[in-house]
Amino acid sequence: MVNVYFALTEEFNAEGVVALLASGQAVVFYRIALMSKDGDWVVRESEEACQRVRAVLARHGARYRPGAPLDPRWLAGGWSSHFEFFDAQDRRVRCDFVSRPPRVPPHDLDEMFRAARGEARLRVVDPERLILLKQTQRAKDYPVIGEIARLLPADRELRWTTDPDRILELAESHGMGSDRPSVEAARQGRARDDVVVELARELDRLQSEDRRRMRRYEESARPYIAAFRGAVDGAASLDDGHAAAVRLAERLLPEHPAGES
Repeated sequence: MVNVYFALTEEFNAEGVVALLASGQAVVFYRIALMSKDGDWVVRESEEACQRVRAVLARHGARYRPGAPLDPRWLAGGWSSHFEFFDAQDRRVRCDFVSRPPRVPPHDLDEMFRAARGEARLRVVDPERLILLKQTQRAKDYPVIGEIARLLPADRELRWTTDPDRILELAESHGMGSDRPSVEAARQGRARDDVVVELARELDRLQSEDRRRMRRYEESARPYIAAFRGAVDGAASLDDGHAAAVRLAERLLPEHPAGES
């Protein structure tokens, strides 16, 4: 069966790379998971890239779901855009886009595109930056990070792994200078339980940081999301839906949420 999200990535990039497959479908690409229900992409932060992506989605009959317009003004503030359509097998296809993925510094975005893996059109976020994208508030993402880290050289794996046994195995040979308390605990020869505790503290901090980040976006978007369904006609063409979303966002959605710059 053709992976619709892989095929969409190739369509987005038919005239040059403007979108990298990310998140769950990238994990599928790396053969760590068999499936993921949605598609996520990092898109170039330009009007041309947004227009090309919207054109592909329009050909598939996509419509906006509640979210920011696929427009550089809001993408630059870290907002995300959401769409859905039904394919030829009547499967719901959901597509989400960002241009400023969380935890990836803005100055690193060009390098993110250069470092992408895959083929000419099927371009996928590289493993190390994919790990950053997966450092969310969801506990289920952290075992996945441990598996992604295994794709990296041992020293880089130790930098990111969430597997306490891999930390214990690699710390002595590759942990010199590490700033991770879990690695330091392993290097000191402390008990496995101590390594597990230090790792749990680290992951709890990452989850809490992402939870705070998401709360800022949710609070800033509340008036816009409340008005979205009444203002953006789900039966309208994607072009008309986009125009309506932009008009609404210009009134109700700040380009940068409170606490973000």
